[in-house]
Amino acid sequence: MNSSRTPGFAPSRKKRALGLIFFVMLMDVMGITMLSPVAPQLVLLYSDSALMVTMVTVIYAVGQFIAAPLIGKLGDRYGRRPVLLLSVFGQGLGYLIFGIGGSLWGLLLGRAIGGITAGNLSTASAYVADVSSPAERSRNFTIIGAAWSLGLIVGPALGGLFGEISLNAPAYIAAGLAFLSVLMGFFLLPESLPPEKRHTEPMKLRDFNPISSIADMARKPGLGKLLLVNAIFSFAFNGVNSTSPLFLIQKFFATTWQVSLVLIFLGVSNAGATMFMVTPLIRKYGEKRAGVVSMASLAVFYTGIFFTPLLWPVYPLNMLAGMMNSFTFPVLNTLSAERVEPREVGMLMGVISAVGSLMNVFGPLWAGLVYDHVMTGSPYWMGAFVMLLAAWLLSRTRRPSQVHQAQVLPLPD
Repeated sequence: MNSSRTPGFAPSRKKRALGLIFFVMLMDVMGITMLSPVAPQLVLLYSDSALMVTMVTVIYAVGQFIAAPLIGKLGDRYGRRPVLLLSVFGQGLGYLIFGIGGSLWGLLLGRAIGGITAGNLSTASAYVADVSSPAERSRNFTIIGAAWSLGLIVGPALGGLFGEISLNAPAYIAAGLAFLSVLMGFFLLPESLPPEKRHTEPMKLRDFNPISSIADMARKPGLGKLLLVNAIFSFAFNGVNSTSPLFLIQKFFATTWQVSLVLIFLGVSNAGATMFMVTPLIRKYGEKRAGVVSMASLAVFYTGIFFTPLLWPVYPLNMLAGMMNSFTFPVLNTLSAERVEPREVGMLMGVISAVGSLMNVFGPLWAGLVYDHVMTGSPYWMGAFVMLLAAWLLSRTRRPSQVHQAQVLPLPD
């Protein structure tokens, strides 16, 4: 058994590995967010329904929900590196097909392929957990949060820039970034999970059932409530995000570049909070309190965005929402990882990803329906109430009586 700090594990090697994970995730997030300014307009070429706009998100999430727990288990069994590379390659293929488009079904097919192979976030999270001591987890999980934040800045900017030239161009560039990440990872990324730490039991039929995987994790003490918090939060968050570009276009007559600018400022605030606020505030106040305050604050800012009569207040309100959202990923992942054994981390991250994906189905479907049939922008104020429910449930969780002290796994030479 290794100690909590493996003697042969050089800090410089860990730093390089985490830096590569950051790069791979940054390229992935840039690809995802580059589509945000143009995806609604591409769908509107074939349908004028808000529900069909959200279907681009929904079909991606369905594929991710089905595959994510299995991808997590494959990472526990075969290592993080090959699973991550395969996942990113699939993302690139999905972007390429989305760019080719040609019809609504072509767009949906591209997103479905991307969703089925979208295990990169959960696999990257498991990688970070492999090489982090319990004391380092909150801080190191912010690496992925930082990649998201920076991607939210650069991705929409590139999407808006190239989307003015061609609505299909951002998808082609996203595909190129994904394939570049595969090459970088293949030649430079070391494996984080050595063979002796992997699952060796034969795969069972239930391993291919995401519901069974979620149920297995939910039965662990204290983890079921955290997964419920994650689900409720993701329901509201994904629902609001899936209709926000359409809301800006229809209420404020925002152009592609203005939608991109809202997303860019969101990324700037998220990045700033991730780099300068998340770690010190979590260390000072604890994961649970930071999570509760961030979710409650999101409810306030969502309500403000809904009621504002002009476009310009959306920018600061959305930036404040981005700052608060930067806490949720490290908070929920850290609290959840405390409740499983080290060799279950990959499965846990896959389950968390699957729960988020499932809510990325129901959240946008709900948002699209209420947007069409209640009123323009209604997901904002309705989502605020759901976010308050998530904050209340998180406040009722308890720390585990005996935290699993996960070992830092050595990177093989």
